[in-house]
Amino acid sequence: MKSRIDKTRILEACIQKQDELIDNFTQREAEMNKDTFSQNESASQSEDRRAGKYELLKVIGDELAFAQEELAYLNRLDITKENTVVAPGAVVVTEQFVFFIGVSSEKVEVDGDTVFGISTKAPIYANMRGLEKGSKFQFNETHYIIEDVY
Repeated sequence: MKSRIDKTRILEACIQKQDELIDNFTQREAEMNKDTFSQNESASQSEDRRAGKYELLKVIGDELAFAQEELAYLNRLDITKENTVVAPGAVVVTEQFVFFIGVSSEKVEVDGDTVFGISTKAPIYANMRGLEKGSKFQFNETHYIIEDVY
C-alpha cells in the first residue's frame, strides 16, 4: 500500500492549481475585453465579428465564474475528518491512481506523488461514491481496487 499523502498538502495543491486557472481566465477575459471594446476597429468590420467576440467573452466569463465557485467549494471542504468511505474531501488510493474528491483539477503533484482531483459530478465518482477500503469498482475499461480511503 502507498504511504498516505497529507490531505492538507493535497488541498493546498488543488487550491493553488485553481488559483492559477482563475488567474489564466482573468487574464484572458481582460485581453478579450480590451480587444472587443477597442476603438481601433475599422468601419468595415461586420457585426457578426463583434457578436462572435461578445460570445467568446461570455464563455470566458462563465468559465471564470465556474472556476471561482470551485475555489470557494475547495475552501469549504472539511479535510479534518477521517473518511472511511468515498465522499467529498476523501483521498482514495487505488493500485493505479490516488484521487482527491473535491473539484476536477486534473493532476497535482504533492511531495513527488501525483494526485488526481475529481469532482462529485465526474462519472468516475458515481462509480466509487460510498465505497470503502477493499471495495472494487470499474470505470470505462479499467478495474480498480480501493487500497485506502482517508
